[in-house]
Amino acid sequence: MTIPSNKKFYYLLSFIEGGAVMATELIGAKMLAPYFGSSLYVWATVLAITLGGLACGYFFGGILSYKSKNNLSLFYVLIAAAIFTILMPFTSKMVLWLIGSHSLIPSVVVSATCILIPPVFMMGMVSPLIIKITTSDIEQSGKTAGVIYAISTLGGIIATFAFGFLIIPTFGLTKPCIFTGIALGLLPAIILLQQQKIKSTLFFLLITVWAFSISGFKTNNSRINLVYETEGLLGQLMVLDYPRYKDTTIIGRSRWLYVNRISQTMYDSLADENNKEEKYFTYVYKIANYVDSLPKDSKILLLGLGGGSIAKVITEKSFDIDVCELDERIAAVAKKYFYLSNKANITIDDARHFIKGCSKKYDVVIFDTFKGEDPPNHVFTMESLEETKSILNSNGIIFVNSMGYLKGEKGKAMRSIYKTFKASGFNVEILATEKNEDQNNLLFHASLSKLKNNINFIPPNEIDTNDAVVLTDDFPILDILNAKAAMRWRVLAINNFNGDYDQRMIPLFK
Repeated sequence: MTIPSNKKFYYLLSFIEGGAVMATELIGAKMLAPYFGSSLYVWATVLAITLGGLACGYFFGGILSYKSKNNLSLFYVLIAAAIFTILMPFTSKMVLWLIGSHSLIPSVVVSATCILIPPVFMMGMVSPLIIKITTSDIEQSGKTAGVIYAISTLGGIIATFAFGFLIIPTFGLTKPCIFTGIALGLLPAIILLQQQKIKSTLFFLLITVWAFSISGFKTNNSRINLVYETEGLLGQLMVLDYPRYKDTTIIGRSRWLYVNRISQTMYDSLADENNKEEKYFTYVYKIANYVDSLPKDSKILLLGLGGGSIAKVITEKSFDIDVCELDERIAAVAKKYFYLSNKANITIDDARHFIKGCSKKYDVVIFDTFKGEDPPNHVFTMESLEETKSILNSNGIIFVNSMGYLKGEKGKAMRSIYKTFKASGFNVEILATEKNEDQNNLLFHASLSKLKNNINFIPPNEIDTNDAVVLTDDFPILDILNAKAAMRWRVLAINNFNGDYDQRMIPLFK
C-alpha cells in the first residue's frame, strides 16, 4: 500500500492538528487551574509555553522536512503527538504533585512546560512536514504554506469554541484529552499499519487502551465526600462535604463550594447560631444584619451568587432579591446542593452587562463577584460605578465583599477599589471580618448618602491611598494590582490541600 498522495488527506491532518493544539492548550490550562487558579499569570504562562512549544516544533519540523527521505516521518510525529496528548491527564497529576507545592510562579512555569511542551512541540512539527509533502512546485510553496496554516488555524478556531463551550463543560478533562489524542493518531496509525510498521501502531494502541482503563478507575480513600465536580466557564467547581466530629465520631458534615480550589461558600447545618457558631461566612451575617433594618418592600440586588448564602438568608427573612450570576452551573449548584429557594430571581448574565440593561432601582446592591481569587477588572471601574448609580436609590447602599488584604503590596487592589469609590463621589467605609488577614474578608459599605457610624469600620487614616489607582475602563489593571494577594491566597489553598491526607485524596480533575 502506497502512502497517500491526495492533498485533501493532508489538509484533513492539518485541520485535526490545528484543533488538537487549541484543545491541548485549553485542557492544559484547566489542568493547572485546581492547583494554580486561572489568573492572568497562569494564562500568560500557558500562552507563552504553547507558543514556545509550537515555535520549536516549527523549527525542528522544518529541519526534519529537509532531511527526511520519505513521508513516513509525518506519521511518526503525529503518533508521538497523539501519545503525549493521551498521557496528559496522568503526567499532569504527577507533575503537579511533585512540583506544585514549591514557589508559586516557578511552579506554574515548570508545570506548564512539563505538561504542554511534549504534545505541542510534536504538533508544531506537523505543518512543515505537510507543506513539504504537498508542495510539488517551488513557485507554489508560499501558496501551499498559506493554505496549510489557514486550514490548521480553522481547526483551532472550531476546537476552541467546541472545547470551551461544550466538550470540557460536559465531559471534563480526561476523556476529551484521550479522544483528542485518538483523533490525532488514528489516521497515521492506519497508514503505518498498512506500511507494516507494527511496533509504532501497537504502542499507540496499547497507550490508548491503558489510558481508557485507568481513566475509568476511580477511588476515593478520603473521609471528605466529593459531592459534585465540573469544569466550565469559571473553571473547576467542586462541592465537598467535610466531616464534623464529636470526639472521634462523625456527627454530620459541613458543605463547601470551591472554584479552582478557592473556597466560595460554607454551609454548616450543624452550627448552633444561638451559641455564636456560624452556619455561613461572617460577611453574610454582616450584610444580613443591615438588611434586617430595612422595610420589607426594599429592593435588593446580588451580583455574584456563589453557593447562594446571601440570597438564602435574605429570602428567609421574607425579602425579595434579584440575583445576577455569570455561570449557570453556579445557580444550579446553589439550588441543588446549598438549598437556595426558588424565590430568588436569578438571571444568568455578566454583572456589568446586567447593570447596563437594568431599569429597576435598588435599595441595596451587593457585589460578591470574585472568581476564585480574582476580582473582575471591568466591574470596579469609575465607569461601572457611574452605571451602578443609575440603579441605586438615593439612600441606597452598596456592599462589596472582597479578600482581606488592605496593607502593603497585597492590599493595593483593595485600596484602589476604595479610592475609585471615593473618586466616584461615594461615601465609603470598610469593615474587616477578622484580625488575621489570611482569614479575613473586607466588606465595603458605599453610599451617595452619609453612612451610619459603625465603631467596627477601619479608620480612614489607616487606609493609605497614596499608591492606589483610580480604576478606569481605559486602564484595566485590577487583577495586576491584586496579583500579590491572589498568589498568597493560592499558596494558602495549595498548602491547605497538600497538608491534609483527606484533601490530597480528592482528585484534581475528572
